[in-house]
Amino acid sequence: MIKMKCITWLLFIGGVLFTSGLWAQEQNSWTDIEYIRNSNPWLSSENAAGLDRLSTKKISFIEAFYNKKNGDFINFYQSDNSYSFGGMTESYYRLNKLVFYGKMKYSNFSGNNMGGSTLLDPYFSSFDIVEFADSTAGKKNMETYHLIGAFSLPVYKKLLLGVKADYKTASYYKIKDLRHTNDLMNMETTVGLSYLLGEFADIGSNYYFRKRVENTLYQAEGNTDQQFNSLISYGSFMGKQEKFGMDGFTGDDDNNPFVDYIHGVSFQIDILPKNKLHFFNEVGLKWRSGYFGQKSSVNIQYTEHEANSYHYQGVLVLKRLQNLHQLSVNFEREDLLNFENSYKESTTEGGNTTVVYYGKNEVLDRVLSKASFQYTGNINVIDNNPEWVINTDVSLWRRDQVATFYPYYRKQDVKQVTAGASVKRNILHNRNMYSISLGGNYGSGSGTVKDDGSYASASENYATLDHYLYREYEYLTTGRASGNVEFRYTKAFPGNYRIYAEMQYSYTKAFDLTYVGDTCGKLALSIGYIF
Repeated sequence: MIKMKCITWLLFIGGVLFTSGLWAQEQNSWTDIEYIRNSNPWLSSENAAGLDRLSTKKISFIEAFYNKKNGDFINFYQSDNSYSFGGMTESYYRLNKLVFYGKMKYSNFSGNNMGGSTLLDPYFSSFDIVEFADSTAGKKNMETYHLIGAFSLPVYKKLLLGVKADYKTASYYKIKDLRHTNDLMNMETTVGLSYLLGEFADIGSNYYFRKRVENTLYQAEGNTDQQFNSLISYGSFMGKQEKFGMDGFTGDDDNNPFVDYIHGVSFQIDILPKNKLHFFNEVGLKWRSGYFGQKSSVNIQYTEHEANSYHYQGVLVLKRLQNLHQLSVNFEREDLLNFENSYKESTTEGGNTTVVYYGKNEVLDRVLSKASFQYTGNINVIDNNPEWVINTDVSLWRRDQVATFYPYYRKQDVKQVTAGASVKRNILHNRNMYSISLGGNYGSGSGTVKDDGSYASASENYATLDHYLYREYEYLTTGRASGNVEFRYTKAFPGNYRIYAEMQYSYTKAFDLTYVGDTCGKLALSIGYIF
């Protein structure tokens, strides 16, 4: 781990020095990297060939940040008192016909009073491992390193090649029994092509690959007589109870990986009916497979899962005078099945233990759906910097799932809707810029918290953690209103570089609560250097 940290920081420093060596080249002093990134949907596409649409010579920044969050309106696995800090650098750069993009980020998170899920992302995972007792909640820390590199290159006339690599590692650990340590390795790669069809359309396609491995390790260092139990939650906090120290999902000092492989393909078409109008479309399909445990003849592979997903993004862009208007629609859906393997361990005549599998049982059928609609208006854009930024959006999220501990089942459906708006004003005065942003949103939801039943009569009982079930459901569906304010001061210096300081504060108030608290506030501070 120490070696990985050294390599990451050397890459971070090297990237900063490389991009800093380019800052003396001419560029607009007030170019906004967020405006550049969002002004053309090709730049946020999975297809890195779209980097060729970069509208400026180059733009880079380096930033240090600190975030503080307090409040008890939190999900079942989150902290009511946490902070994070770190640094990042990001750069777009055009060198003749080559266009490069790079990003490096380090973050360090610390949260108090954390229990619930022991996995990094319970909403991505095909099942969850949940601490049974609230009394075992404690402090958790996480370090994350993130490195992205991409380029776009013309290969033949109007044909462009794009390659992108995205690599992230994280170490997530709890400092109280029952302790868990999770080490994440996430690698994403895309290779794509795009081709300009005359003046009327721009088409592209890319291949996508992702490998995600989250190693899990459970340990107890305190009173060895104390018993720790976990719920192996197939879904909606229903499954089986497991005692720490026995063989299983939370076996003592057993290092079990959560492995995912995702392959996919995306297609893009950008329709260009007029010079200042275009309609970008992207459709993607992905196939996911994975397992939990150790895949060998002498170790146990506890579960297997598979999923299919698809997504669509449509962005209508209109440039008129010095204004840029965007209307976007996004939709994605994943259908996932998780199976628990049935197995037995047998000992050969030579004394070796082997694992024999004789079937598998479906334990989760889950459908996740997301949709969003957004309008963004960049008004009076001068030198790639808008005077006003107006944003409105509506987001929909839905989860339908059936968890099964045969012959018992638990059905649940949860729906959530949020709507918000914000306005930002950039005020230029000599070599100073003052940016003020105000925003707010409201969200609520509905659904069926649980519908329990059985396919047949049986004497064996399943395990549940219904206090977590109601906490999560209330957090997702209760009405809540949020407001945020942001202020940034930017100072420009001769030589076309800038230094800025920024403060953001957001506050959420929820209503009609029984299981969770009703407020949460977040303060974010950052300082940076743009070149």
